[in-house]
Amino acid sequence: MKMVQDIDYSKSLQTIVGKVVRVYQSGDMLTQDHQPQRLNIELNDAQQVVRMWWG
Repeated sequence: MKMVQDIDYSKSLQTIVGKVVRVYQSGDMLTQDHQPQRLNIELNDAQQVVRMWWG
């Protein structure tokens, strides 16, 4: 089993370079406009990624 720190994310991250990204805190109010090409990244109070989704 690979540990998170042992995974090479560079190939995965290449797919989002130049894309629209919205980063927000859990509990923040968000607009309801759906943009399929936008990556949404939700962070908790410790600035850790809780959820990632397109739209």
